[in-house]
Amino acid sequence: MLDRKTEPEIHDFDLLTLPKADCRILPNGVPLYVIDMGDQEVNRIDIMFNAGRYEQNVPLAAEAANAMLREGCRGLTSVDIAEKLDFYGAWLQSSVSYHNSYMTLYSLNRSFGEVLPILESVIYEPMFPEKEFRTYIERSKQRLLVEQEKVQTLVNREFFGQLFGKDHPYGRPVEVEDYDRLTIEDLKIYHRDFYCPEHCKIVISGKVTESMIDRVSDCFGQKRESPMIKSEQKNYPIVRSKEHFRYFEKPGALQSAVRIGMPVISRTHPDYMKLRILNTVLGGYFGSRLMLNIREDKGFTYGISSSVIGLKEDAYLSVSTQTGTEYVQPLIEEVFNEIERLREEKVPEEELKMVKSYLSGELARIFDGPFSICDAYISLIANQLDFEYYDRQFMTVQSITAEELQEVACKYFVRDKFYTSVAGQI
Repeated sequence: MLDRKTEPEIHDFDLLTLPKADCRILPNGVPLYVIDMGDQEVNRIDIMFNAGRYEQNVPLAAEAANAMLREGCRGLTSVDIAEKLDFYGAWLQSSVSYHNSYMTLYSLNRSFGEVLPILESVIYEPMFPEKEFRTYIERSKQRLLVEQEKVQTLVNREFFGQLFGKDHPYGRPVEVEDYDRLTIEDLKIYHRDFYCPEHCKIVISGKVTESMIDRVSDCFGQKRESPMIKSEQKNYPIVRSKEHFRYFEKPGALQSAVRIGMPVISRTHPDYMKLRILNTVLGGYFGSRLMLNIREDKGFTYGISSSVIGLKEDAYLSVSTQTGTEYVQPLIEEVFNEIERLREEKVPEEELKMVKSYLSGELARIFDGPFSICDAYISLIANQLDFEYYDRQFMTVQSITAEELQEVACKYFVRDKFYTSVAGQI
């Protein structure tokens, strides 16, 4: 009988390790990662292509090609696709990052054989219909026009331009004119060049059976016609701005958006995980230094956070918030005060213990269930990281000391290297 009067004992996490995927190769050379976990008869299959914004020759070609895949394929209209998937209880979603495009299908095991050929046709036999393309363009333009009125969008444009240069895919903002110049032919060329087995990787997760793997091989393991001209490897130089402060005035703005950040070491650097832990102390969770000072004590904002983002070609730290126009300058100074504190003072033992507990819990959530584990594998594959990455991260969280954090702060948190962008009013 359960004892509901005694609370469960609290204890530290044991060693957290990423469950191993079964890595296979389909007949056409496409890698297939199988994560067979869970008790429910459900599954998720992710088809990923090395086809992101970085690879496009025409602005917006990657996003538009990906979004238009489900607007009609050979023998099926967009309505047909939606109705068939709905009938079988399946759900299709698509997305694009800087370096990859994704098509993700959730389905019941009993209908996997019926919905997988639909996904195959959507990916490899799109029609790119004119009417749906025009609708997509107009809706996207209207969304962009609305976004361009927001101070958060404006500050992001300035900030990423500072870090990477506006000619680099990481720093180039989307303009309304980009939609006007985009054509269906641009999408067809992009699809032809990148949506092919040579650029493909597949992850399937859930309660996976051998018959399902055979079905994946039937649909996605066949050789297909490849482009006659191989796509060239892109190489965009990163150009840091000489301006370390930028201000974009938005007349009438009641709040201003602020971003403070800097380029940092890459994910493969030995100090990268230590820097992420230091960032958590600074602004990476609700009890962080920035939240306690700038939100709870000073009341300058409803929320402020910092993050370290690792990209394939670079990495950066960013502090992001919005505040009343009268608080912009004092808020910026308080951010740098907290950064300086990390350089001058060791993190107290109790605070470090709390941060370690928080980060261990976040890692445990990553490993909670087949679909979360699938997300972890996709992140590793997309960023070309080895599968022991999360194991090392957990060990670093457990072993790091206050002395090491202070050393990292002194080494990397140099004020002259930070960039600040403000959009709104000062």
